[in-house]
Amino acid sequence: MKTYDVVICGGGVIGASVAYFLSRQKDLKIAVVDYKYPGNASRASAGGLWAMGESTGLGCGVILFKTLSKQMRESGATDAPELNPHIMPEPFFNMSMMSNAMYPALYDELLENHGVDFKFERTGLKFVLFDQYDRLYAEHIAAAIPDRQAHVRWLSQAELHDEEPNVSRDAVGAMEFDCDHQINPYRLNEAYLEAARQNGVELFLNTKVTGIERQGNRVTAVKTEQGVLPCKMMINAAGAWAETISQWATGYALPVFPVKGQVIITEKLPKLLNGCLTTSDCYIAQKDNGEILIGSTTEERGFDTTNDVKYIKQLAQGAMKSIPALRDMNIKRCWAGLRPGSPDELPILGPVPGIEGYLNACGHFRTGMLTSAITGQLLDELVRAVPTTIDIEPFSYERFLNDEGIMIAEHKLAHSL
Repeated sequence: MKTYDVVICGGGVIGASVAYFLSRQKDLKIAVVDYKYPGNASRASAGGLWAMGESTGLGCGVILFKTLSKQMRESGATDAPELNPHIMPEPFFNMSMMSNAMYPALYDELLENHGVDFKFERTGLKFVLFDQYDRLYAEHIAAAIPDRQAHVRWLSQAELHDEEPNVSRDAVGAMEFDCDHQINPYRLNEAYLEAARQNGVELFLNTKVTGIERQGNRVTAVKTEQGVLPCKMMINAAGAWAETISQWATGYALPVFPVKGQVIITEKLPKLLNGCLTTSDCYIAQKDNGEILIGSTTEERGFDTTNDVKYIKQLAQGAMKSIPALRDMNIKRCWAGLRPGSPDELPILGPVPGIEGYLNACGHFRTGMLTSAITGQLLDELVRAVPTTIDIEPFSYERFLNDEGIMIAEHKLAHSL
């Protein structure tokens, strides 16, 4: 029976990236086992490489701020609400920026060496401002990141409309993160997998993992619908389903859980946007084929993947407010993805105490596309037992344990809306 050096459970963007980075030296026997359950996050992603945006609370944070602002206006209050932006911890900020910086070279590498194109586009990310509350929130963000000002650009109303002529004339300006760009999420996932396949990785696609074998405290094999895959190391990259793999492999709980996000995509349209936009209602990204993606909700509703017309309507209204031309759009489809959440919204990387032959690569929440590059590199370093590019202690499983080694994390977002 063939024995693998590494078996990766999960072929979404994280598992696929890990497979590719491990395979570059072509010295390991690697297998990827993947089954696309409904709600697979990599197939529901916007494809934003929004290192600054994701690290400073644009999206969920600004929507909460808008809600508070509305409540104050309705109550007759004149002062703006006090709310600190949801700034992610410095280790995550640094990790995101480092991963983001890898994409231009990674794009060239995958295209030139493997003939795969994940449609990297330099777009920037503009936070479009419609009123004093939006501007105040943007100013709060800028004040919270004094060491990142080189990536912040303020646009006047005239400058915004010059660069984005289809943005509503009601917009009063924008704050742009000039290092935040986008890719095609489907293409990135497939690019990693195809390049890994070309490097000799065996792909067991449309195949369910059915269990994990252990001898003592060491993982020895992954059981699948197609048979048993003996291995020296297994990597848990199973997205929102990672806890099941953890329970089989380690016997321990893993605080990874689904966080639902509903998304709209339009029919193919003429070019309406020159960059990616985020507002206090939604984010908007036009993809390389002309479709416009509009997202997204943040809901903790288990593995539910149904769409709710109320939320779809809210997203559509937010998009039409920003881009009036979208009033004539036809919605091609809408769906709900299941992000692999963790309580503190940080990835879970590396080993579990007392378990050999097992590594986590999960819990990336809404930043799997963005952080897939650095995650692949880090897991390659962990497997090869060489010093890691960044300190992974802030992303360790052990951060969820108390002094007695007991899991204390709850299976919900600490900053839930």
